[in-house]
Amino acid sequence: MILAEQKKKAHIVEYILFLWQIEDLIRAAKFDPSFLEKWAEDTANSEGSDPEKEKEWIISMAADMRSQGKTESGHIASVSETMVELAHLHEMLIGAMDDKRYKEAFEIAEPMMKELSEKQPGASSHPVEQLLVVLYGFLILRLQKQSISAETESGFVAFRNWANALAKGHIQIYYGG
Repeated sequence: MILAEQKKKAHIVEYILFLWQIEDLIRAAKFDPSFLEKWAEDTANSEGSDPEKEKEWIISMAADMRSQGKTESGHIASVSETMVELAHLHEMLIGAMDDKRYKEAFEIAEPMMKELSEKQPGASSHPVEQLLVVLYGFLILRLQKQSISAETESGFVAFRNWANALAKGHIQIYYGG
């Protein structure tokens, strides 16, 4: 099983963030197959997955990005479809399923999400997409070793808890866990 599949089964939100990172990696590597194959092999060796399958996967993802016109920005269809799937799951968890734990996690994060969205220009997106954008931004700050205020750090806890509740809901619905 490749690393992406492992991540999808373990934590769907982390899986999407991983895919966003891979899309950015592919763009940063300028779609260079030798770089991407080396990365895939190194990843497979460190994660205990199959190097050939990892290579096939990342080269296929790069090809999808090219064919779908996502060479500069945006997400390939399979990534966008997973995001739509999560948006539907969110609606199910707060609606028909009435998942108390999930609703609580969402309601704690919701005011901060609204505050952030008011500061962002452009059209408002679904709360799950906003969550992913916040988490990815936080991840990038961490990777760049940027300083993060205590207030931002504490606010991030609510988003992380919401993401974890969403991932648990995904496991429950899709894997019976």
